[in-house]
Amino acid sequence: MDIVKIKPVELDTLLEAVDQSYEGLLLSDIDGRILYANQAVEKISGFKNEEIIGKTPKEMEENGLIISQSMKILSKDPLTISQMLSTGREVFITSKPVYDKNGRVICYIANYQNLTMLNQLHKEHHKYIDINYTELQQLRSQFLQTEDWIGNSYKMRALKDRVRKVANTDAIVLIMGESGVGKEVVSKNIHKNSNRKDHPYIQINCAAIPEALIESELFGYEKGAFTGAMVTKPGLLEAANGGTILLDEIGEMPLHLQAKLLRVIQTKEIMRVGGTKAIQLDVRFLAATNRDLENLVIEGKFREDLYYRLNVIPIHIPPLKERKEDIILLIQYFLSKFNNKYSKKKLPSKQVEQMLVNYHWPGNVRQLENTIEHLVILTEDDLITSSSLPREFSKDIPDQPTKEVIPLKQLRENTEIKMIRFALSKYKSIREAAKHLDVDHSTLVRKMKKYGM
Repeated sequence: MDIVKIKPVELDTLLEAVDQSYEGLLLSDIDGRILYANQAVEKISGFKNEEIIGKTPKEMEENGLIISQSMKILSKDPLTISQMLSTGREVFITSKPVYDKNGRVICYIANYQNLTMLNQLHKEHHKYIDINYTELQQLRSQFLQTEDWIGNSYKMRALKDRVRKVANTDAIVLIMGESGVGKEVVSKNIHKNSNRKDHPYIQINCAAIPEALIESELFGYEKGAFTGAMVTKPGLLEAANGGTILLDEIGEMPLHLQAKLLRVIQTKEIMRVGGTKAIQLDVRFLAATNRDLENLVIEGKFREDLYYRLNVIPIHIPPLKERKEDIILLIQYFLSKFNNKYSKKKLPSKQVEQMLVNYHWPGNVRQLENTIEHLVILTEDDLITSSSLPREFSKDIPDQPTKEVIPLKQLRENTEIKMIRFALSKYKSIREAAKHLDVDHSTLVRKMKKYGM
């Protein structure tokens, strides 16, 4: 927007907003003479703006306001320098020329930041937390290289090598592991490194779709196939044509649909509900489960022929408790992620780090991620101490409050977590567990996600 076209009231509002910014802002003429400085410059420098407005860097040096000055700040290219002030503060200045329509420099605009405060914060963190800076840089490098797939343990290196070998093929992969270990991450990594990476990636949660709708969702339906089918709708399998399909929680698929899925995998064609014409399918199938499919086959709850058809390349993801050496890497990664997301500067004490490493993590990486987000949001100080940890990290959690009164909501959530885990361990089926807990299947799935299960 051209500033000469701004109405006076709009210009006043704009200047007021700039003046209240937390970041310092300076304007100077082509000789470096300061024309404007907002309130943040006063707070950062320790000078009153009247002391610097109207002066050049050279005049400020002569008046003893700055220890040294550099005319490089008047460069025709964007430039960043540090400047020592007589107040003992060091500031970080990023200067950029402003051009008119004819390409002539008409003034300079500079951002003004407190480098002394940044250095002080850095020292304070290292005072309380003995983390080597080089180590943090190495961790950051690993995070960037692995692109959210964190782990350098022997088991994770072996897993990554196996994924690398199968990614650029069309072989069916069965991904197994406890809830929260990262089956989706492995699946997406396979797709991303395959020759189908530029085509659709469709994830189908067989446990989340109601049994009455799962067939029409998978295969689609023709207009008039049933009451309410006002238009023809392609299914998820058809939508993934040319790409990759992840059948998540495959162990929860109803038996009658398992037979239809087996036929789709074998023939590479589907038929919409109410349709009469077969549709050719070109997709790669991946399947994921936290269930023991072999036991389900023995119990008659999973088709044996489908199990062997899916189990071409089995990949087992180890639970977090079996690769504790990766936990510190994951903690640092999630801290960086959520500190950036919420503009925080949280870091854990050594005691907290050790408690996190020693915890058994029934919800695996997903639970760890949720825990770190919880700590970043709710911890008051930048230093995360053991008092900030959720109650499940305490060794002795009473079933009922005795000496300590806790919020009823927290008590209810603790009880829900225990009962859901007990039901899942007893019945080994989300639908069956939901039935005995007397809740809808979708309600149980939502609560499991909430608690990182």
